Amino acid sequence: MLSFLQIMSVVGSILVLYVFFVYVLSYWPNRRRMAIDPSAKKLPSVTIAIPAKDEEKTIAKTIRTILNLNYPKKLLDIIAVDDGSTDNTGKIMDSFKKFGVRVFHKENGGKATALNLALKKTKGEIFVCMDADSFAEKNVLKKTVGYFNNPNVASVTSSVKVYKPKTVLGFIQFIEYLYNILMRKIFAFLDSVFVVPGAFALYKTSVIRKLGGFEVDNLTEDMEIAMRLQDKGYKIEVSSNAYTHTCAPETLKQFFRQRVRWYQGFLNNSRKYKHLYFNSKYGNLGLFALPIYMIFIGFIIFFTAATLFYVASTVYHMLNIVQISGVFNIPFSTLDAPLSFIDTMTILWGLNIALFFALTYQSYVVSKERLTLKTIPIFFIQMIFYSMLLAAVWITSMFRELIGVKTKW
Repeated sequence: MLSFLQIMSVVGSILVLYVFFVYVLSYWPNRRRMAIDPSAKKLPSVTIAIPAKDEEKTIAKTIRTILNLNYPKKLLDIIAVDDGSTDNTGKIMDSFKKFGVRVFHKENGGKATALNLALKKTKGEIFVCMDADSFAEKNVLKKTVGYFNNPNVASVTSSVKVYKPKTVLGFIQFIEYLYNILMRKIFAFLDSVFVVPGAFALYKTSVIRKLGGFEVDNLTEDMEIAMRLQDKGYKIEVSSNAYTHTCAPETLKQFFRQRVRWYQGFLNNSRKYKHLYFNSKYGNLGLFALPIYMIFIGFIIFFTAATLFYVASTVYHMLNIVQISGVFNIPFSTLDAPLSFIDTMTILWGLNIALFFALTYQSYVVSKERLTLKTIPIFFIQMIFYSMLLAAVWITSMFRELIGVKTKW
């Protein structure tokens, strides 16, 4: 008779298989559209806002990439906001005034307050938010502004890649970000984008002003504004050909801090916009994307707990056998572990792994990256151990959200 964990594993594997099939069925008929971005009927004026706090290592490179954009200079306005930095960020920003960059200094109030200040000063029809540790490719604007031909489109996001990863954790995130490029475009096909990454996000200025700007004190203002736009009936588009490179955390401490803020922000915004969930008014967003993401969170925690239980159970059996017989002779058929029964569950998980790998491979194709042999072991590390790390971050985020601990920018 199957145990509770085995039953849950079967149910989980079927659910994951269903989600993967939805992704495949959404992607395959639209795959040729991946490489096509609409051309703008008329290039709009654009203001690019770069809020920063203590980003002296990257801010100069970030601003230079904007100055080098392939876009008419007369239509481009650059605003850099120093949000109470304690290092040389403000001084470095000031050195770019001679190139026409408008610089504002303010007391630390958080990223949203810096963006709102820039929004008040903006001259452009399109308002772009750009992280101070991100670097845009030359044609990123020309590949994205065409989506605003559709009057219902209020936001467009570029595709974000990890900039020159150096550690195993960095390479794992590199794969993850490429996978997210594919997934975010699929969600765009489904009208279900619920986060606009701050690395390089475009908004229709008039719409953002109408909605009152960015929410102050929100942990993830990019997610909140995306959910608000969806709530008000606006459309969010994604370009899988316009690239921005961002500096991802290379240490566990940096990674944990960043992801706790992201995930706690998701939980906070999910509570705020709970009316979006299971609401047919919001189409695939309410009936598929948001509920599935919540289920994914629960599943990844369950998967980690089940794996640790199976490992502990296997070790316990091994120690008992050694203690009783004195010989390391393990009858694997008696062990209650995932590999001890080749049945429906094993087949389902095999299919899931195969589909996950296929989608990961396709994400490399879509992102115009080269898949090498060294990617294979990192892929399996990501699939097994990285999921456990994410589970730990989710549990921490849930606990912090439950007891009301606030995380600052």
